[in-house]
Amino acid sequence: MVQSAERNIRHERDRPRAVRVCLLISTHSLPPLSYSVPKYLTYAVRIGSMVVAPLKDHSRLGVVVGFENGGNRELQEIRGVREEVSLDSNVIKLCEWVSEMAAVPLATVVRAALPPGLNVVSYKILDPVPGQPWKPDTFVSRATARRELGDEGLIAAEVDGRLELAPLSREPTKTEWAVIVANADPDFGRARRQREVFEELKKRGSACSTSTLLTETGASRETLRNLVRREVVRLEQREAPGVIFRTLSEEREPVTEALSDEVDPVTRGGAWLWRIPTNESAAAAAAVARATLSRQRATIILAPEKSTVEHLVSYLRRILSPGHKVAAYHSGLGRDRMAVYEAARRGNLDVLVGTRTAALVPLKRLGAICVVDEPNDAHRAEPGYEGLPLHVRDVVLKRGEVEEAGVLFLSPYPSLRLYAGKVRVRELPARQPPRWPSIRIVDLRGSGASMSATILEACRGVVEAGGRVGVVANRIGYAAVVSCTRCGSVSRCPRCDLPLVLVNERKLLVCGRCSLRMPMNSKCDQCGSERLSPTGLAVEGVRETLSRALEAPVGLLTAATREREDAPVVVGTARCILDKEWDTVVLPDIDALLLGSGMGAVERAFRLLYGAAEAARGSFFIQTRVPEHYALRAALRGDYPAFAVAELPRLRDLGYPPFGHLADITLEGSETALRRAVESRLRPALGADVEMSGLVPLPNHGRAPQAWRLLLRGRERAAVARAGALAARLASEARSLGALKVKVNIDPEEV
Repeated sequence: MVQSAERNIRHERDRPRAVRVCLLISTHSLPPLSYSVPKYLTYAVRIGSMVVAPLKDHSRLGVVVGFENGGNRELQEIRGVREEVSLDSNVIKLCEWVSEMAAVPLATVVRAALPPGLNVVSYKILDPVPGQPWKPDTFVSRATARRELGDEGLIAAEVDGRLELAPLSREPTKTEWAVIVANADPDFGRARRQREVFEELKKRGSACSTSTLLTETGASRETLRNLVRREVVRLEQREAPGVIFRTLSEEREPVTEALSDEVDPVTRGGAWLWRIPTNESAAAAAAVARATLSRQRATIILAPEKSTVEHLVSYLRRILSPGHKVAAYHSGLGRDRMAVYEAARRGNLDVLVGTRTAALVPLKRLGAICVVDEPNDAHRAEPGYEGLPLHVRDVVLKRGEVEEAGVLFLSPYPSLRLYAGKVRVRELPARQPPRWPSIRIVDLRGSGASMSATILEACRGVVEAGGRVGVVANRIGYAAVVSCTRCGSVSRCPRCDLPLVLVNERKLLVCGRCSLRMPMNSKCDQCGSERLSPTGLAVEGVRETLSRALEAPVGLLTAATREREDAPVVVGTARCILDKEWDTVVLPDIDALLLGSGMGAVERAFRLLYGAAEAARGSFFIQTRVPEHYALRAALRGDYPAFAVAELPRLRDLGYPPFGHLADITLEGSETALRRAVESRLRPALGADVEMSGLVPLPNHGRAPQAWRLLLRGRERAAVARAGALAARLASEARSLGALKVKVNIDPEEV
């Protein structure tokens, strides 16, 4: 009895007296606020609980992110707990870390970890207000309630218990499915796309949601309509969710079998990277899932694109042993994502395959996280897109640490940020690609032609032999490096020795590191030639040149346009072209990256070259004016370690990641006002461990106002993130700044 009394006293002492609550208000960036906990809610409140808390008399939903003593302060009490929605304490720890490292409000991160489509400004009707057309147990929005009752009436209705603030989840809707008509056995003839869709539908058991089917095959809606017109396929509505699949039968695949033993260390914990051929990534991810399932744990697999996610789900259903639950998670699922989220949170899911938004999804029994194509920029959200402004490599490294789960990164060319951190991230034995093409470097020094005779003859020869050529051209952005077409040299910053970038029509050259600005020279500093021009070829220009030279139609393949995909020669962007295999691959201009001034330009050049070599079955042609460049030579040998040894010292000297950290800040306004505010308010507020470069103009193409970039740099990531958050706060407060927009990007993939 005495021991029981002591336990009760100790338990009473350990009860939370006050809590810190992160209010879910989209229009404000409030820090967590303190509230007291009434005795009747003591045992219901924990870290991660969703609670109702007052703010200016109105109720707001928020999430408990910590306990505190409360002291002698007079705190408002929380009004209730919404047990139907909550987060795990480990997820809260992860959210706090992401908020600090990305310099974004904690509410933004917590909101990303909550169920998708959750409405946090809805009221549940308990006792209808007289005179209002509301029924018990229905929901109305805050805007509707305020419009009908007024501010005072809404407050009174809450106090009287006639309505209460409650989270409202979006209910899954019916989903359109494509189903093969019984006994259909069509002759597709030359209708290749229809045949591909039909075969994919057969592989999926004769039925599949149309969104998944079109994403997986890359076909258009018109292709599906043609199948319906031919009465080969019918469309029907099915009740959601149709997005959680059971594995059907274990298919014995030699590659997966061979990789299973090698991934066993990952299931025991820690962070690992594995340099593995791109075409083996799916098998490696399946091996991780299989090994993790053998330990009765669940797996998260992250891929950069929705199409890759759907392909992996289809693959895992065939490879894993029967009875396991696998689901995709990406924005294309719409309301069906809620069903997947709930299954993961409740522990009813074994493998979750998703894009970057899945990095924060709570998954019970988490044993391993696998990131496919780790260096891909799509693993990080860009402004205006769904997800967090932090690369998933950072998020999952922290999540693996918090939840004691193994983390594996897959890529034949991992990011140098990851590779250089091998004290923290260990490496599995690398696997070499099964084949490598014959390689020809075409030296363009002294030539002003955009396409050499060697390239044109090679394309003509492949076409005559019945083969296919994939040509990768960069869509040149607004900045370009200026090079001499005679000797190949580029205009460089005299301070930093980095290539200067042409940023606008006034031919102004700018250094992205030190902000030096100077006019473009009329002659080459090295050879005196006047043959200076921006480096880079656009997709449409390359297509026109090839079409004229070959006197034949040339296809176009980009994210936005698909024309003549079946042509013997197809020009397109890297992401689209290198997703397929070709008899010959051509890179007509790699110099735009090799000579780029951005901190990751050379690394992206290496990836592009390596990926192009993987996609070439027979031969690989590269045009360049810098044939001896170390990244070019290492990539064409497939020698990633040699490239890393050469590139990492350059990044260290420049203070770029992984040896330093950056905050890229974009401001809009007049130059005079911006400079005055930056120098008078921001620079004095920075600590000694963070340095700031001057304002660099960004191209606006005639639009007003002008955009400017400010770069903060330091050795410690947390210090740079704090400085970035400070810059955003000062910019928002400074009326004299005249800024319409302020964006802060911590450790961007490119500057």
